[in-house]
Amino acid sequence: MARIFFFFLSSLLFLFSCNSPQVTAYQEHSEHHEFIGSCLDFLAGSDSFVPLTDAVALDELRHSAEEHASNSVIIGDLYYDLNQKEGRHFYLESDDSIAYYRPQAVVLGGWEMIQHLCARHIRHEIERGFAKSSSILKKNPASIKEAEILAEKNLILYLKFAEASKGKPSHIRNFLFIPVSRFLKKGAGIYFPSCNLMDKMKDPILYGLQSAKRNPETMTAWTQMMLAVTNFSASHMQDCKVSVESPLKLLHAEKTELRDVIEEPQKNKSASKIKFGAKARR
Repeated sequence: MARIFFFFLSSLLFLFSCNSPQVTAYQEHSEHHEFIGSCLDFLAGSDSFVPLTDAVALDELRHSAEEHASNSVIIGDLYYDLNQKEGRHFYLESDDSIAYYRPQAVVLGGWEMIQHLCARHIRHEIERGFAKSSSILKKNPASIKEAEILAEKNLILYLKFAEASKGKPSHIRNFLFIPVSRFLKKGAGIYFPSCNLMDKMKDPILYGLQSAKRNPETMTAWTQMMLAVTNFSASHMQDCKVSVESPLKLLHAEKTELRDVIEEPQKNKSASKIKFGAKARR
């Protein structure tokens, strides 16, 4: 009975949300070659957070955000799963759409809706980066350098996303959460650069901990992520060799040069799929 009710609720949410100005703007511009940069600028509230060569997508996002609308949408709670022994937020369905382990129906205004769509889009690209780096090594273990460079670019995007998300609602900052399994290096995955990871990720983790003060389940998930990153960094101190061509070194030197990082995910790839109805995984 509960599943039937949730399916009915999800269907209603889709009907009420799919034609909103905010969703229309997202659908029309999400494949723009600088859409990720546009979303970062929108979240940061700045025209120069990420320099753009074509601001049409950013302009349309802002214009749609100002239009009055009540968007009913599914977001995901962040919690700690005692059985799985890690925090849970979202997962990818077989059709590459985001679904949540613990979905929740909310109503968002125009500005909040664009923030949510942008945050979900960026986090989706980061998740795709995880999958791609793992796939590279599974296909060819000798391609470790290629996987490491992709991991560095993925981390750059994650850190800029975290900076832009500072002070945003918890349903935005929840997308900064990364499950502990990503830091255990099981199998053939290289998800993060090995050197000084805690130094790089301490601010996003701090943002998450601050937003979770009133929710013990969420606090536990963030605390476990902090411990996982700390252990990861401590066990990879010997890997602190940043090459001249390292994207991370370029980030430190040039600060705002992100074009290669934010444009590459847009090539030969469909936009993150909008899914207003989401199934809860048991």
